Amino acid sequence: MDNYNKKTCELIFFLIISLFIASCSSTSYLLKPNQTDDNEIANNFSLEGKFKVSMPDSKKTGYFFLKKNNKLIEINIGKSFLLPEERIVLNIDEDLEITKIIHNANHNTLDKSLDNIRINDFIRIIFGLEIDLSSYPGLEIINDFDQSNKFLPTRVVLKTKDYELMILNKNFYE
Repeated sequence: MDNYNKKTCELIFFLIISLFIASCSSTSYLLKPNQTDDNEIANNFSLEGKFKVSMPDSKKTGYFFLKKNNKLIEINIGKSFLLPEERIVLNIDEDLEITKIIHNANHNTLDKSLDNIRINDFIRIIFGLEIDLSSYPGLEIINDFDQSNKFLPTRVVLKTKDYELMILNKNFYE
């Protein structure tokens, strides 16, 4: 009888510990590859990465840190960690000027129809989600997914006749 009570206590203890450990684990709210609704993008996240802009006359590289807090987007762009960063703060419905990233380029040669992109569409592109390309004629998007991480593309390329913007996603924090 003593052995039966001891086994019962051990089973109850095991169940309580298992429930406690399961309740302490976090649930991942990462984006799924086939999501299409704007509400499915997490409200709060941070993304670190690098970028490379190639134009016919020049190339520019740097890093970025994108932070989304509800409907507010903050993008810090830098060329190197020793130089000051450029900080862009936008609402989710505003437009991002591509020339903010390519600020040393010859702006007269850039296609003015692709000068602005909605920040919400830009985030969706970075996450590998589909957007309506009819708003951006001449824009080609190429996503490269790593086999180990099928939620976030490791490399995203935005390509036009004037420039190629390559974004390398490094770290995602929620």
